[in-house]
Amino acid sequence: MNLKELIGAKKHLVLVGVTEPIEALIVKAAGFKAAYISGAALSTKLGFLDEGLISLEKMVQVVSDIIKASDLPLLVDCDTGLWSSDSEDFQKKESPEAQKEMAHAMMHLLADAGADAVQIEDQAPAKKRCGHLSGKELVSMNDMFWKIKMLAYWRKNRDQVIVARTDARAVEGLDGAIFRAHRYINAGADAIFPEALESLEEFKEFRRQVPKVPLVANSAECGRTPPFNADQLFSAGYRIVLIPATPFRMMLRTFRDALQEIKTFGSLNFAVENDELISRTELNKFIKKHSKVYKK
Repeated sequence: MNLKELIGAKKHLVLVGVTEPIEALIVKAAGFKAAYISGAALSTKLGFLDEGLISLEKMVQVVSDIIKASDLPLLVDCDTGLWSSDSEDFQKKESPEAQKEMAHAMMHLLADAGADAVQIEDQAPAKKRCGHLSGKELVSMNDMFWKIKMLAYWRKNRDQVIVARTDARAVEGLDGAIFRAHRYINAGADAIFPEALESLEEFKEFRRQVPKVPLVANSAECGRTPPFNADQLFSAGYRIVLIPATPFRMMLRTFRDALQEIKTFGSLNFAVENDELISRTELNKFIKKHSKVYKK
């Protein structure tokens, strides 16, 4: 099933963030039905802050690489919009023609690469930052309306899902986020993602006032949203729960600790002797069993 079919079947979905094919294979083998390509996690991997610096070509390549190995449905975080890296000052193009060009290229190239869904947010491109930090700035509601309208117009196929994220809670309050959500639905958004809500009561109130479309909740660690688990958010009426970067950050911590052990002891023999890593044989068997590359 693609992501639209999973949502239509009223499935509750936990989407874990992935940035590599091997991560997608592990996620699917663990029983997850879809995954999330987090702009924050991919930015970290590339050595960027979460400031909307990912190019369209890079995201298309990431999606293509994952789909080559796995048929896991993907929701792709497109930040404020993905520009071609050869576009001059690609983060800040705001003319109607430039927006049209971006929308067409983004929807078609990502669909061709294998993405089931795209996510777009209403932060100002030049001021883009992590959704759980202070000091966010928004584009006007009208500008975001037309951006979504263009994405909907340029869908490559009818199964392509558009998720509209609003960061308005931190800037315009909960009422502002709700008002924007209705406007974005009217523009053609299939699902709404209210970022950085601050209590379970806010999640429930947003669901009560935005009843028409599936809602997405973010379970990012150490942010403005308290650490709710997926069942709590599902019970509040949300269809999709994102865990965008926590497993990736755990891997980075393990990598850093491994380097410290090498620096201290000159090897990782202790980890090997205590069965703290996947063996080469186990990894090869896993890849051959789960990767599409080896399936006939």
